[in-house]
Amino acid sequence: MLLMASGRMVSVDRLVLAVWGEDPPGSARNAVQVQISKLRRILSALPGAELTTSAKGYSLTVAREQVDLHRFRDLVRAAREAPKNVAAARDPAAAEDHAGELLRSALQLWRGPALADVAGGWLPETLGTGLEEERRTAVEECAAIDLRSGRHHEAAAELSVLVAEHPLRERSVALLMEALRRCGRRADALALFRSTRRRYVEELGIEPGDELQRLHRQALEDSRDGREGLDVLDGRDGRAGDPSGRSGPSGAYGNAPAAPP
Repeated sequence: MLLMASGRMVSVDRLVLAVWGEDPPGSARNAVQVQISKLRRILSALPGAELTTSAKGYSLTVAREQVDLHRFRDLVRAAREAPKNVAAARDPAAAEDHAGELLRSALQLWRGPALADVAGGWLPETLGTGLEEERRTAVEECAAIDLRSGRHHEAAAELSVLVAEHPLRERSVALLMEALRRCGRRADALALFRSTRRRYVEELGIEPGDELQRLHRQALEDSRDGREGLDVLDGRDGRAGDPSGRSGPSGAYGNAPAAPP
């Protein structure tokens, strides 16, 4: 938690809440002090690390490149800025390819669920949820770039994992339907819509949104016309169009939510 605070002061009460939740033991504050002492000894071997104690709590300062979370966020931020720089105006396709490379580098830093090695409590349940949302959004942005660049199979592989974990996440389902359609897997795209619609009706009591409905109609039209693996071109050097009709790495479905505190 101190690392995620990026050098900001974290109160003892907040640390207690993060470790023990709403019902901490009476010895919680002393236990925090013991762990801080252990952490200080460990950090003594890390150049540039500084653990500061004050009456309000503790702060930990380390170089950003030494923390995977900061590296991930910096890479995602750079990917979103890539299409906006001066070079992008001269070669938008190359800028978007670079954005995709940055997003893939960011996602490669993940080694499983956020805070998976932290025992249950407020920290993994609250902060972990926010971090996972950042990862899912980055996967969607990377997949949207892959679709526009003609890497349909790569997009389908990444999105299949995400949709299996979050079958009601409409943005991921929409991108996966489009990826399957462009891979010539119309039957799989239609089956995905049917299973998603069933979940929406049974679990949420609503129909899927307009984007999923549009993609469903498009897949049905492909089936009737006998088309396979159809690439919809957007006029930029023959690249396949984004299913949302937007551009840029974050254009498909908006920016990631604000980082957790």
